[in-house]
Amino acid sequence: MTQIQTEQSQQEAMKPDAADNLLYIVIKYKNVLIGLLLVLIAIGGGTAFWLNHQKTAELEASLHLSKIAYLLDRGDFRKAIDGTPGNSGLKSISVDYSGTPSGKMASLLLANAYYSLGQPDSALAVYKGISLNNKDLAAAVLAGTGASHAEKKQYGEAATSYAAASEKADNKTLKAQYLVSAADNYLDSGNSEKAAELYKKTVDDFPGSTGAALAQRSLWQMSGNR
Repeated sequence: MTQIQTEQSQQEAMKPDAADNLLYIVIKYKNVLIGLLLVLIAIGGGTAFWLNHQKTAELEASLHLSKIAYLLDRGDFRKAIDGTPGNSGLKSISVDYSGTPSGKMASLLLANAYYSLGQPDSALAVYKGISLNNKDLAAAVLAGTGASHAEKKQYGEAATSYAAASEKADNKTLKAQYLVSAADNYLDSGNSEKAAELYKKTVDDFPGSTGAALAQRSLWQMSGNR
């Protein structure tokens, strides 16, 4: 294996898998989203009936999700989407409990599952209908959109979505990662000037991050240095 191939293999190994990133974000911020929604309902003067109804619906949706979580853990995305005998899948949970936090999580996981199965069109259709207030979750939707466009070799659209994800995210590690992904897709689209600009921005704005390391390596490769 040549030195360049070795470096490319190392770079690929450093890149987190898109599906893993989305799943991590969903799990990390699930409780935050639930808490925010319930607080907003209470502040908005919702009736006790409505609040109790939402709590009941959320508990049901969360229970359904918990019953199929193991399918996502082991990568059985088709069963996670369609469900199993006696257990609802992500597709039905996202529709039946669309107004609950867990219903929204089901939608995000559904889109992620479609992406993981190599069905970017189905993933994009679901991502398009997801609306989340939490910035990192909203960024995950944009990143998933970008990943799906990249899968379809629509690199310009992918770059735009990843750049928007970087702007939206609060988490600096994610901001750097999304910015590098935007640069990668600009490079794949043939816009090396824009790619270099974003690589440099990642190095300058997020020093010490994995994203900065990847960006710096890409800049060296673009300049012909190793």
